Amino acid sequence: MTRFSKNFSLLLAMLFVAMTAFSQEEESKYDYNKAFGNHFYTKNATDTRSASGQPGHAYWQNSASYSLAVRLDDTAKKLTGSEIVTYTNNSPDRLDFLWMQLDQNLFEKDSRGNAIIPLRGSRNGAKGQEFDGGYDITAVKMVVGSGRKSTAVELTYRIVDTRMQIELPKGLEARGGKITLIIDYSFTSPDYGSDRMGVLATENGNLYTVAQWYPRMCVYDDVYGWNTLPYLGAGEFYLEYGDFDMAITVPASHLVVASGELQNPSEVYTKTQMERWAAASKSDSTVMIRTAEEVTDPNSRPSGSSELTWHFKMNNARDVAWASSAAFIVDASRINLPSGKKSMAISAYPIESDGQDAWGRSTEYVKGSIEHYSKMWYEYPYPAAVNVAGNFVF
Repeated sequence: MTRFSKNFSLLLAMLFVAMTAFSQEEESKYDYNKAFGNHFYTKNATDTRSASGQPGHAYWQNSASYSLAVRLDDTAKKLTGSEIVTYTNNSPDRLDFLWMQLDQNLFEKDSRGNAIIPLRGSRNGAKGQEFDGGYDITAVKMVVGSGRKSTAVELTYRIVDTRMQIELPKGLEARGGKITLIIDYSFTSPDYGSDRMGVLATENGNLYTVAQWYPRMCVYDDVYGWNTLPYLGAGEFYLEYGDFDMAITVPASHLVVASGELQNPSEVYTKTQMERWAAASKSDSTVMIRTAEEVTDPNSRPSGSSELTWHFKMNNARDVAWASSAAFIVDASRINLPSGKKSMAISAYPIESDGQDAWGRSTEYVKGSIEHYSKMWYEYPYPAAVNVAGNFVF
């Protein structure tokens, strides 16, 4: 055998050994029985959740309704509020305590959210603002009795980061048990708050966009029980449905837009603006409620009071938000829904955002989008859709 043949044979032997070793190390763990065999679903059907993903015959969902009263201090950028929460336990379990979300505690200096974000240029906090926010909870009470005989009893609670556990003197009964809580609180708004709220300085005053602004019930469900993950700034919200009644007190120079339907327009708008709202409710084109030229005109606001309270209602919703500013231009038009019902498209923005290449076409886009998707997928169920040019868009 020549030297070349010997070397070639040795090379082939080495390659065979290497390939054999490689195939042994990388042997596939694939098991087609596990991938395609019977019972490969990870969850079986239950009484509350069917295997198809639909609610089962025994499905339940708790509810939380809120009566919210809040006052805005434009100088201190502070909100002071009181809420009445009516919580209904439709679950089959008795609840010996309740959990609530305190999202504003994200803005405390020692919060978990602040511990995991960069110090500068982040989407959370105030982009360099020296700020120590969070809720100041001054009272947590339970209403006992009804009508004139009702009293409010102080409850024991403990706050852990962005969550609050409330101890109940008696467990909340299953399948329809109700409890009414009263919570008093305040907080200072960050200038920029996790893409969802903030204070934008404009030529004609501060523009407040307000979300995550009241303590909210955590969800209790049939999968995890209490859902109490801490709020870290990113992500959306898992919330119970309920009805909302909001009283928002702001300086009289301000205009307010909010989730839901305004209940007292004659108290917060001028006669001319009321006429424009009536025209907008019948118009498929955008109608100006307050123009850019009127923003600095004192006659564009009702006179005789330093503050005004705006009253909104929103039913069967998960959450509510609002915005307030003396700088607002406001316009609106009608939304035509497939069932024949009507809603309103509303936009609020400062002079800096005015123009047909900017927010001047906002209402047109809101109207068109909701009409389109209501036909394609599911009819929009609420009386208004609001778009705001600020730190937070809702």
